[in-house]
Parts: sequence; structure tokens; C-alpha cells
Amino acid sequence: MSSIEKLKAELAKAAKIPEPASRSVNLASILAEALRVVGQDPVLVGGAAVEFYTEGGYTTGDIDMLAPGGPELIRVMLELGFEKYGKDFSNEAIQVYVEFPGSFLKGDEKEITVKIGSRLLRVISIEDLIVDRLSAFKFWQVPMEGLNTMKLLETGEVDEARLQDRVKKASVNDALQAILSIREEVIRKKLSPENASHLLEKKMKALK
Repeated sequence: MSSIEKLKAELAKAAKIPEPASRSVNLASILAEALRVVGQDPVLVGGAAVEFYTEGGYTTGDIDMLAPGGPELIRVMLELGFEKYGKDFSNEAIQVYVEFPGSFLKGDEKEITVKIGSRLLRVISIEDLIVDRLSAFKFWQVPMEGLNTMKLLETGEVDEARLQDRVKKASVNDALQAILSIREEVIRKKLSPENASHLLEKKMKALK
């Protein structure tokens, strides 16, 4: 059995992992190993990265990764059993959906390298992930990203000094402060997630 066939079989096995966060990072680590064969070392971003840091506090059905792309990436993904739809790849047999929304991290963005079983996986830093969620909250008006920001802030893994620097450069410090104030209110008043969502939506619209 070739190495790609072995990885294809391991993808099918990982797709059956019941716990969403574990499932996503295991799938991503296998994809990363397959792509390293052609000189590409993808970075996990987006909802699956939120899932990783919050240990399943947020769940998504998709895996977003940054990679250079091109014919080599397409070939590997097809060999792994995926079909291509624009920037997306779908493997209906094992219900795995992967998107490559970009090639590289931007500017001052960083990644960390984590070990998933015996494999290494690069993941966007939590500070840059928070900035990305804050941008979606403020500029794209997505209330859910306010909740995701709260969950990421609660992990205890955030470098506060770096986060402050990043939010100022991205012009989302006002969004961060709004979310922090709501977070305090949620804790103080023991508000339900539904009430927290309503407050976030009001704050979000005021940021426009």
C-alpha cells in the first residue's frame, strides 16, 4: 500500500471520531502530512482552529487551511478521495469538507506547531484568530463571532500584550472592548447564551 493510500485509510478512520474538535485536528494533521510530501505545510485557520483552542466549545463541519495550492495540492487531494469545487474539496464518502481560502498567513500573523498523535500540525496563533473573529464581528456583522471571541478569551492561552498590539493594528480594539464589557455583564448577571447573543448583536450594530 502506498503512503497516500495509507493516509487515505487513516482519513476514513479519523472521520469516525465522535468528538468534533478531536475529529477536525486529526483530519487536518493527516492532510498536512499528505501535503508535506509535495512541499506544502498548511496552517489550520477558521472555525476548525476555534474548535481546537476551545476544545469543542465551538463546532464546525468544515476544515479551513492555508496552503500555496496549485496542481500539486489538487493532485494530492484527488488522490485522497476528494472532489474539487472551486476552492473547496469534498469527500462525500467520509463527510469531510476542506477549503483553502488563502496561501499564507498575512503580515505579522504567526502560527504555533502542535503534536496531534504522532503528527505535527501548524495552527494560526490564538491572538491572530481572535483578531480574525473580531474583524468578522465588526466589519462583516456576524454576531456568532462575538461569542467565539469570548470563548477564545476564556481559554487562558492568550498573550495579552500581543493581542493588544494586533487589535490596534487591525482597527478592531473597539470591538474587543465591546465584547469584554458584555463578557463582564454576562458573568455579573449570569446571563443566558441567548441574552448574551442579543447584547452582542446590539453592540455589533453600533460598531458599523
